Amino acid sequence: MTAPLIQIPALGCDEGLYAPFNAALPESISTQIIIPIADRMAACTGQVLVQAPETFILMGTSFGGRVAMEVALSAPARVKALIISGAGPGPVADPAAGLKRSSRARGGEFEAVVQEMGNIISHLPGPRGHEAMDAFRAMSRKLGAENFALQSDALAHRTDISPRLSEIRCPVLCLWGDHDQFSPPDTAKKIATAVFNGSAVVLKHCGHLPMLEYPEEAAKVVGDWLQVQSHTWR
Repeated sequence: MTAPLIQIPALGCDEGLYAPFNAALPESISTQIIIPIADRMAACTGQVLVQAPETFILMGTSFGGRVAMEVALSAPARVKALIISGAGPGPVADPAAGLKRSSRARGGEFEAVVQEMGNIISHLPGPRGHEAMDAFRAMSRKLGAENFALQSDALAHRTDISPRLSEIRCPVLCLWGDHDQFSPPDTAKKIATAVFNGSAVVLKHCGHLPMLEYPEEAAKVVGDWLQVQSHTWR
C-alpha cells in the first residue's frame, strides 16, 4: 500500500482491539494506532490529524469510527479511504445517559460501567464472544477511568453530521456485526448509501467489535477492499 492504515480504537480500547486483525492483514499494509483522549470530537479530530502522516487510510471502531468520519470531513485531501465499524453519524440519542456514564466512571463506579458494557459489547454466542468481552474489559481498565470518561464525554456531546456525509468523497467501507447492540447494522447501509463511494459488509453472528470477534474474516474483507481501491490512487 502507498499509505499507512491509521486505526482509532473504540471507547475504552487500545491497540489490543486490532492486534488479531492486524496479524491477519497482508504484509503490504502498515498500521499505526492513534488513541485520541478529549471530551469533544473536534479535539479528538485534531489529535488524530497532528499524529497522522500527510496522507493515510483511516479505520475507526465505535467511538473511533465517529472520530474517523469527522477526520474525513475535516481533512478530505489527507484521507485516501475510510473504514468504519459500529459508529453512526447522528447525534447522541440520550445525552444525559452518556454524561451519566462518564460521571459514574469518575465517581467510583468505573468497574461497574466496564462490566455492564462488556456484557453487550460482543455477540457472546459467537466463537470469540467471551474472549472479546474479556479483552474489552481489560483494555478499559488499562486506559483508566478518567480517559474512559473523557472519550465518553466526546460521544455524549457529538452532533449530527448526517447531512454532511455526501461530502466524503474517498471510498468508504462500513464493516458491521449483525448483532451490534450499540449501533444497528442498518447504519452501515445508510452510511454507504449517503457517501459518494460506499459499500457495506455485515458479518453474521458478530457484535460490536468485528476486528476482535472475527479478525481473519474482517482482515480478508478489508485487505481485498483496499487492494481494489488502491488502483484508483495511482
